[in-house]
Amino acid sequence: MCSGAEPPVGGPVVIDTEGARLAGTIYLPEDAHPPVAAAVLVHGSGRTTREDMRGVRAHLNAMGVAVLAYDKRGVGESTGEYDNVGVRTSPERMPLLGRDALAALRILEGRPGFDRTRLGFVGVSQAGWIIPSAMAAARSGEVRFAVIQSGPAGSVGQEYAYSEATGDGFRPHEALTTAEIDARVDAYSGPPGFDNLPSLRVDRIPILWLLGEDDESIPVRHTTRNLQQLARDGVPITIRTYPDANHALFVASRPVGFWADVRTWLEDQGVIPRAPHTTK
Repeated sequence: MCSGAEPPVGGPVVIDTEGARLAGTIYLPEDAHPPVAAAVLVHGSGRTTREDMRGVRAHLNAMGVAVLAYDKRGVGESTGEYDNVGVRTSPERMPLLGRDALAALRILEGRPGFDRTRLGFVGVSQAGWIIPSAMAAARSGEVRFAVIQSGPAGSVGQEYAYSEATGDGFRPHEALTTAEIDARVDAYSGPPGFDNLPSLRVDRIPILWLLGEDDESIPVRHTTRNLQQLARDGVPITIRTYPDANHALFVASRPVGFWADVRTWLEDQGVIPRAPHTTK
């Protein structure tokens, strides 16, 4: 069940991966008793560090899940080359970032006190491409769960077409209806870039996918349709959508209560014990 009866040890770690040494930290929940479930936090786009995901870390630790967070390659205290990952570079870079995440998970595998049957990934935004890449590179049974917040399901090219039409949540919005925006994504004929759907069709790892219906950064309606089709095809994907929520899963500057859904799903997957008040 676990990699040893010794208690888990938190603190700084170094993750040796392809052409880089990533600086990370293991954060333990209070009163952590072995074997402990654990998650690697997978970043979104931009120059993100482990501290940028401290909110996610706090929620998971409160549920009893240990967390390994790291600075993206070429950012913070990590070495390697940073790349913002465009359409043309994405077929090479997304799998590389996935292997970085997998290397972090293997740090947890090799340490006492962590339950190898309850290791997974939790990530946001760009992690929708990175986590499936990590799962595709993993050995059978190595990854047991994944939670993806506001991640795309489809190609990088389609995401760029969508963001150009919507303004990506921070640029001026074109005067287009929802139908016109989606039609522009359908009509996109440029290079597709990396596409996570092939990996998702093959993987049989349970995933919880959280989406805001007013997300202006990812093609949320295409993503929802793609995930629904995967679920119909037998891929163990659970989809939660939140009306009027944006990319950060906020509505009118207030967060939606998605962490309750995360807790329930992790309980259902056996990652954490069911809370006494929770019933099926």
